[in-house]
Amino acid sequence: MKSGGTNHRQERMARQIARDVSVIVDSLSDPRVHGVTVVDAEMSRDLRYATVFVTVDGNDEQVVKTLNGCSGYIRHVLAEENSEMRGVPQLKFVMDKTQGYYERIEQVIKGIHNESDND
Repeated sequence: MKSGGTNHRQERMARQIARDVSVIVDSLSDPRVHGVTVVDAEMSRDLRYATVFVTVDGNDEQVVKTLNGCSGYIRHVLAEENSEMRGVPQLKFVMDKTQGYYERIEQVIKGIHNESDND
């Protein structure tokens, strides 16, 4: 989960949404969404909205724009595959920036380590 203060139902639903949306996105034939990995999902308190965090190979902004453009279709498929779900949330796709953040920290640490080796 990206933030604290969530209840068990929110977490459980977020995990299910992330898992199911990942499968749906992988099955899309649209070449503009090739290379998308669903990393996580976060539910609103009322479970009506889900933010889906993704990483992308390629043009981040265009892929996220495309995913948000077809979020209605993805939501429809999600509803068909999860008939036991009381309500299927509205989906919003956003870039997950944590991977880039961790990669940058790793680069800094390696740089510091290399500097100390050269001393």
